[in-house]
Amino acid sequence: MLSNPSMVFRASFFAKFPHSNFNYMKKLLLSLFAVCTATVAMAQGQSVIYSTDFNSGIPTGWTQSTQATDGGFLSGSASTLSSSYFTITDPGSNFVATNDDGCNCNKADEYLITDTIDLSNYSVMHATFKSFFYGATYSGATESAEFLYTTDGGSNWTTLATLDPAGDWVSQWIDVSAACGSANVQFAFNYQDGGGWLYGLGIDDFAVFAPYNFDVAVESLDMPSTIGLNNAPFTLEGTLKNYGGTTITSATINYSVNGGTAVTTNLTGLSIAPYDSYTWTHSTNWTPSSTGNYTVDIYASPVNGTFDQNTSNDTLSAAIEVLTATADRVVLAEEFTSSTCGPCASFNPGYKDLLDDNDANTSTGRVTSVKYQMNWPSPGNDPAYNQEAADRRVAYGINGVPDVVYAGSNIPTSQANIDLVKNIPALAELDAEWSATGNYIQCDATVDALANLGSNVVLHMAMIEKEISHNVQTNGETTFYHVFRKFMDGSNGHSMANMTAGNTYTHYANSTISVNSAPAQGSYDFWVGTSNMDVIVWLQDNSTGEVLQSAYAMYTTSGVNEMDDMARYIAVYPNPANEFAGVEIDLIDRSDVTLNVVNAMGQTVYTDAMTMDAGTQKVELPTSALSAGLYFVNVNVNGVSKTLRLNVAH
Repeated sequence: MLSNPSMVFRASFFAKFPHSNFNYMKKLLLSLFAVCTATVAMAQGQSVIYSTDFNSGIPTGWTQSTQATDGGFLSGSASTLSSSYFTITDPGSNFVATNDDGCNCNKADEYLITDTIDLSNYSVMHATFKSFFYGATYSGATESAEFLYTTDGGSNWTTLATLDPAGDWVSQWIDVSAACGSANVQFAFNYQDGGGWLYGLGIDDFAVFAPYNFDVAVESLDMPSTIGLNNAPFTLEGTLKNYGGTTITSATINYSVNGGTAVTTNLTGLSIAPYDSYTWTHSTNWTPSSTGNYTVDIYASPVNGTFDQNTSNDTLSAAIEVLTATADRVVLAEEFTSSTCGPCASFNPGYKDLLDDNDANTSTGRVTSVKYQMNWPSPGNDPAYNQEAADRRVAYGINGVPDVVYAGSNIPTSQANIDLVKNIPALAELDAEWSATGNYIQCDATVDALANLGSNVVLHMAMIEKEISHNVQTNGETTFYHVFRKFMDGSNGHSMANMTAGNTYTHYANSTISVNSAPAQGSYDFWVGTSNMDVIVWLQDNSTGEVLQSAYAMYTTSGVNEMDDMARYIAVYPNPANEFAGVEIDLIDRSDVTLNVVNAMGQTVYTDAMTMDAGTQKVELPTSALSAGLYFVNVNVNGVSKTLRLNVAH
């Protein structure tokens, strides 16, 4: 990832995962899903052999092996142990961490080693801890982290687990039974920076304990927190995990709704080893009786024909809101990129394939795509950069390119994550269409609110070029797709006021574009113009950042090409109108013109016919007597028609 001018030029974590947005992304996704994790108490086995929360620092008796100039693993808080690029999420207490980013020193093989633990009288033993580890690659070097043990004072180490990359704290459950039978066991956390300048490793809440024989937890219910009756019945599915020391061969999954009678399904022929997870599907679907709020409880019992010995993690409860209807979501993908960014040139071909696979920016597409070109890294001379693109970057807190935001959520780029967001039901339906008379652009959008969306929702209409080529680039890219040029309502969009369930809202906007085969940086000019243009529309909640719905605006071709031969320009203003509205027409020749104003019910409320001379002509429409609402103004020039939308607001 290439940083902006306010940051040191350096790649940062996954290209699609800037740290400044991770907590926001996590909050957003958790607010959308009922993928509720059961609360699992750490080290709740039959006996805890050893534990530390590091609140008082690194325990006495622990040792380190390090060549780092900063002392290796240090104890402290998130604020004291973090750095510019290795920003550790605050777990709410002190922990230990080694920070290669902050030190930029030799952390090629660093160990944090426990004191000696006697496991001579045990045959089954587990360890738990929380880890914070990116597992990233930078400049050809890749960091790694392991959990190991020794029984000979460190002469020989055996790996128990390799830590997987993640963007936040992860709870680790590890079978350490291989170390049992020895009185001289030492465990260690090993971090390796691969000889490069990488990030680091954080560790918290370490414990070693003898597990229960039978301890299973329902970890998730994979169902959105808001669903529509139009999609019933619903299949309940999710995951369960074996935290016990015995392999699970059978279990019963139960669910109840609002405390009612449990509905059961038996799972047989299983083989869920300790620490393994299993994806379950309940055999009985759920059909809500009506709209409203429901509590769905899921639990697994019995297990292997007997009872679960740890009841603290047995039940998962999910709050589900049932609406009359929800809509299929079209995922808005907003990429931040630059023609001077080397990693962007590597990322974009695969990203284009991904967009194409999802039919991006088509009438049946799963995804809508907008790309904002940035003015960094150096030399920062991308000609497609302008202030409205910069405003969008600031709104998301984007600090590196390439970076993609999906439906307002900064998550890694993958088909699986697009599917994840796509499968979240949308609470609004959105349709839009646009037309052009010369370089005068008009766009109409209609929103059907399926839930109470609140008063912080705005509508954005982005004009983009489908494909452009320019020679102002240093990264090797010469062709650029879905390039943002201009918002029709400015960077802040159009406020939709208070949107309530069951109501329909409309918005009309217009804009005049300029075409320049070599636009200057900072301008809003188009390379090609309307023949190479798309309009992407989306509805966004400014309070959460969630993009509630997006749409590819359909180009209205009826009468447009023919009208180009009749009039250079047709517009209705002001829009919305109060007492009067004006129709302005720039005619090529003297023409017969008929105006008809039709309300939303199809009734004609005004008509006029006249012969107009060539040039710019204006006709005044009296709107003071019209009820507030949406109207259609049909302009017929020598038998060729064009329809504009007019909002009347008193």
